[in-house]
Amino acid sequence: MGLPVIRTQRLVLRPWAREDVDALHALWTAPEVRRYLWDDVVIPRGIAEQLVDSHLATADQHGIGYWALHEQLPAAPAEALIIGFCGFRFIGDGPEIELMYGLQAGHWGKGFATEACLAAIEFLWRSTGFQQVYARTDPPNEASVRVMQRLGMAHESSTQSTITYVLRRPA
Repeated sequence: MGLPVIRTQRLVLRPWAREDVDALHALWTAPEVRRYLWDDVVIPRGIAEQLVDSHLATADQHGIGYWALHEQLPAAPAEALIIGFCGFRFIGDGPEIELMYGLQAGHWGKGFATEACLAAIEFLWRSTGFQQVYARTDPPNEASVRVMQRLGMAHESSTQSTITYVLRRPA
């Protein structure tokens, strides 16, 4: 089945492909990004490769997965640079799913995460039967909490290490 390409006002969301492993690995090992996404661990390239392969299988089998984010620039092809990612994964062995997103630090504070996630959530409600989606972050990541709030997510719980929000399918 796979995922479609989604276009927003400023972004192109393109399903991950095997060719994205190096760009995603570079994003995920950037100090600003890995601080919250990987608990500051520098992951080996093989982990990025496994995640891309896992996404391809999940997208085909379950209709959810991840998109690479590209800024739509008039002077350059949209696919020229991956500025981030967003999408869905199963939590543990499922059946619940989690929204994940991340951007290169130079693209923070411009509304790109919210824009991309709104498009992904719209796809989720239109194309799947999932009834809710969770998002989690570390307590110090206030910017991520603001994204969850702008998406209309409701605070579910907080622990010393994790803040959890949930969004239920509209009636």
